[in-house]
Amino acid sequence: MPISTIGQNGLNAPLSLTSPTIATPTFTGQATIPTINLTGGQITFPATQSASSDANTLDDYEEGTFSPVYSPQGGAFTTLTYYAQNGRYTKIGNIVFFELNVFTNSVTVGTASGSINISGLPFTSDSTSQLHPAPALGRVYRWANAISNMRAYIGAGSSQITFSSMATNAALATDVQVSDMTTGSNTAYNCLDITGCYKIA
Repeated sequence: MPISTIGQNGLNAPLSLTSPTIATPTFTGQATIPTINLTGGQITFPATQSASSDANTLDDYEEGTFSPVYSPQGGAFTTLTYYAQNGRYTKIGNIVFFELNVFTNSVTVGTASGSINISGLPFTSDSTSQLHPAPALGRVYRWANAISNMRAYIGAGSSQITFSSMATNAALATDVQVSDMTTGSNTAYNCLDITGCYKIA
């Protein structure tokens, strides 16, 4: 029902109401609230995490990007340029969800040797031994050598992805090597698409 007032001529005149301005509330300490209705649709966490030891407390949320790089176990590549080098992540509490793709344009081995890894994950994994999260591999193509059953894992206390392969009926897996990469100048080679998640310390 409209609100009206009586004007000077005895007729009803509309009453003009101004919506009040309500300041954004700021809470310190703890508040017990049975239900939170977020009409604005957003929760903002501080840029620097305020870590909590309580198992039932969500203390961080973050979205961002990173640049994955191929890194050898030993030595260094003389030349290593990329056709694609993309990484995105979402961190919720102590779990990091990520996706990446990496393709090379030019590879000159130089002194690089041993296993080939991808470095540059946005956070270091939990250091609990024997817990090795296994990201999923999508596209794997244009490598110099055929790689049987290529797999990926993130070691304890690590910010890199290690790759292994296992031939049919083999007793043990072997690490994918620098020597398995296509070298020289080739557009979009040594291609990997990876998605996964891991727990941080």
